[in-house]
Amino acid sequence: MRKRIRKSIQAKTFISMMVLLIGCCIIIYSMVMIFLPKNYQTELEHQVTADFYGMVEMLERDGWEESSDSLLEFSMKNNATVKIDDENNNNVFSVNFANMEDGEVVSSSSPSMSCSATFVQDGQTYRLSAIVSLVAVSQSYDILIKLLPFIAAMILFISVIGAFVCSRYFSKPLVDICSVARRMTRLDMTWKCDVKRQDEIGVLAASLNEMSGRLSAALDSLKTANEQLQQDIEKEREQEKQRIDFFTSVSHELKTPIAIIKGELEGMIYKVGEYKDRDTYLRHCLKTVNDMEHIVKEILSAARMGGSDFQLVRSDLNISQILQKVCRKNSGRMEDKEMELNMEIQPDFHYEGDGRLIEKVFSNVISNAAAYSPAGTVITVSLQNGVFSVENSGVHIAAEDLKQIFTPFYRVDKSRNRNSGGSGLGLYITKTILDHHSIPHKMENTENGVRFTAIFPEATMPEQLAVCAPSDGKEVLASD
Repeated sequence: MRKRIRKSIQAKTFISMMVLLIGCCIIIYSMVMIFLPKNYQTELEHQVTADFYGMVEMLERDGWEESSDSLLEFSMKNNATVKIDDENNNNVFSVNFANMEDGEVVSSSSPSMSCSATFVQDGQTYRLSAIVSLVAVSQSYDILIKLLPFIAAMILFISVIGAFVCSRYFSKPLVDICSVARRMTRLDMTWKCDVKRQDEIGVLAASLNEMSGRLSAALDSLKTANEQLQQDIEKEREQEKQRIDFFTSVSHELKTPIAIIKGELEGMIYKVGEYKDRDTYLRHCLKTVNDMEHIVKEILSAARMGGSDFQLVRSDLNISQILQKVCRKNSGRMEDKEMELNMEIQPDFHYEGDGRLIEKVFSNVISNAAAYSPAGTVITVSLQNGVFSVENSGVHIAAEDLKQIFTPFYRVDKSRNRNSGGSGLGLYITKTILDHHSIPHKMENTENGVRFTAIFPEATMPEQLAVCAPSDGKEVLASD
């Protein structure tokens, strides 16, 4: 019990206030017991004295025979013994309404007072004396004594009620504040102190609410920052994995042509079998080296654009002219494969971007379509309202391959791609360039073939944006 009281401010406030109120009531009652009878006695004495000397004036004016009724009334009113003596100390008048015997007050517990004065009547001097019993004083004291149990009960009742009200008024807000503070220690910032006061407790509650709001905002900010940090860590891990995979693929791509060159050079050095024809295999080695050079350039280009310090060199571009130029460059290759090139290019469409890289995008996509389309098919290159598309017919890409089409070194038909000299980086570089320009793009199968689509931001068409959402950097496309 003591421990519980010691830990509860409400209990300690209640007990303290009750003890204080009881003490104050006892002190007030004691002061009333001491001073009230004395003050009452003083007031009675002043009143009796005034009545006595008023009666003396009346006796001098009217005589004691005519004033006997007034003397009787004074004695009754003041519970007094009144006597009149002549010059020879002979009693000429006497009346007694006091509880006295032989001129002495019977009850010694009751205070009394005596008054005397002389007056002259018919040339003769008389002496008026009165002994007044102040019974009312002792009666008031007795009444206070008799009322002590009732007063004690009232003091206890008022003290308990007063202590309870005070403890609730002062302690309840502190208990609520303490409860909220405990919840705040558990990082629960959903609770508020509902204390509407203008004093220090109200200021404390308002300050706690303000601190709770600021801590909640700080925690939310910290949570957001932590989530962002986790995302950055995951992104960094993914990038690190991509770098490892990239360099693993690079080593794999370069290992085969190096092995071919090494084998052919050793054969020519030692004149083994068919390698005696040096001129033929030297030309073959040169072609392999050229292929390696092309692969290395693509690797360096992809690595440069994937770096954090890469920046675009933007300028106003006539996209239509660039696209027509790329189409003319690839027309000869298409003619060799008896392909038909269908161009639907709107004139003078402008876009602010890196001209060299945008041209590379067009070149990679068109050459990729030409490389992997069968002979005699139609390739349609379109630029309408800012929507660039290349569609080839007669071929489809499996759904699982479409998901990986922009992955570096990924080949849908690996043996065919290697024979054709593709590096596997064309569409990966295309995706990287378009991502740097924030240009939405995608590769999809159509009814008759495969279509690549990119939408330039200045000419974005709402209905097409829903289809061609920007790449999030994790999904990658196909290579040449």
